[in-house]
Amino acid sequence: MNWTDIFNDDAFSLTSMVAAINEIDHVPSRAGTLAFAGTAQGVNTDTIVIERKGVTLTLVPTAPRGSSAQKELPTKANLRSTVIPHVPVEDTIRADEVKGVREFGTTDQLRTVQSVVNARLAKMASRLDLTLENHRLGALKGQIIDADGVTVLTDLFELFGVKNSANAVGPEVFDLDFDGLASEDTDLRVKCQVIKRFLTQNAKTVLPNGWTPWVFCGDNLFDALLSQPDVKEVFKTQSDQERRLGDNYAYGVFEFGGIVWENYRGTDDNTTVTIGKDEGRGFIVGAPGLYSEFYAPADYIETVNTIGLPRYAKLAPDTRFNKFVDVEAQMNPLPLCMRPKTLFKVTK
Repeated sequence: MNWTDIFNDDAFSLTSMVAAINEIDHVPSRAGTLAFAGTAQGVNTDTIVIERKGVTLTLVPTAPRGSSAQKELPTKANLRSTVIPHVPVEDTIRADEVKGVREFGTTDQLRTVQSVVNARLAKMASRLDLTLENHRLGALKGQIIDADGVTVLTDLFELFGVKNSANAVGPEVFDLDFDGLASEDTDLRVKCQVIKRFLTQNAKTVLPNGWTPWVFCGDNLFDALLSQPDVKEVFKTQSDQERRLGDNYAYGVFEFGGIVWENYRGTDDNTTVTIGKDEGRGFIVGAPGLYSEFYAPADYIETVNTIGLPRYAKLAPDTRFNKFVDVEAQMNPLPLCMRPKTLFKVTK
């Protein structure tokens, strides 16, 4: 088998490889579906610069007729830049892994090697999908965290200079205080109204009809929410109350108080990609322009200064002995909430 000849074929060119990995079915993800679907745009650099103009409206004072009017003050632009993360993954296909997989006398070696390459690309694509969901979920939390679970790649609150009502850099925190609700004359619906008013006041954009506050809930918060008397009372009035009260809502979704509450299902280990068990992370759904996702080009000679694509894949054969070929797939994504003041945290 002449590996050099095989991998010089057009089927293994950069263009074909990029097409192959992008055609692999994307694993559905809630953060991507709800917030970042259709927002991807390529850039030709590994950094982006965001221009932010804060517009504050004030009342115009009256003046005597014929006098000079109050002049508008110029709006100052605020430029902020951030690096787009580089996420590569590599594997090696050795000659022994392909050896013997074809019938003796078969001349269609390309198809055999292609199937092995495609299998590796599928595995790589799944890992990249998981990583992208982690970055997207991080963008909805306000901090994109690396695979080690510690390193902060992008802090949206620091990037945009967002502080909460406690004057701390971070999301606004709403304590549902389930214990207090059990003893005080305050229902959960009022707290939901407080959250929706906060979002309406801080979105600083036109919110279209149908926009919805959405909360990804950890397991304990979601279970506690369903057990609240206010929530149960709503279900009692439904025509299908018997079915609803008997349903199992694990990883389910329901609406209460004008907010959609979803039991977010992360990775099975509940640590790699997840929401904290006792908290919820909230954001707005259904408001165009609130989220963006930027893709930088790959770090290959042939992709320098080109517009970035969502995925890249490339092969590097062993040029000495033709014993193996290295396979690399990569993405360079930066998902952002363009108004992180609308991101909030819920505790129980």
